Amino acid sequence: MNRLLDENILCALAIDSHEHPARATRWWNGIEKFATCTITHATLLRVHMLMAVDSCPAAAWETLHEIEQLAGHEFWDDGFSYGSVANQLLQGPKQVTDAWLVELARRRKSRLATFDAPLAGLHRPCAFWIPL
Repeated sequence: MNRLLDENILCALAIDSHEHPARATRWWNGIEKFATCTITHATLLRVHMLMAVDSCPAAAWETLHEIEQLAGHEFWDDGFSYGSVANQLLQGPKQVTDAWLVELARRRKSRLATFDAPLAGLHRPCAFWIPL
């Protein structure tokens, strides 16, 4: 199954100074297929420019290009608006992007990989938690 990486997982895999690179790497070993999307790309670029040792834009874009070239990577085009996202389970504004990512995974008959246990619990079976 192809899994959509949430922003935090993608950043942890790509940026050594992230707080959870070891946690992400443990889970990552053995993953054959994974997906990213516009939202996860934008977050990776923004966080890379804030946290990475080499925080220049060129380094951030190079990191993104390296991820896109990895075996098993697939870019999922959005194809829908936030207006199509179920909002009944939202408990606050911080969950809006999460709900969109879950909807993308659902539409692709996949699951969202996340460090966020409450998110995974709220959106079972479309999301799953990567434990410590």
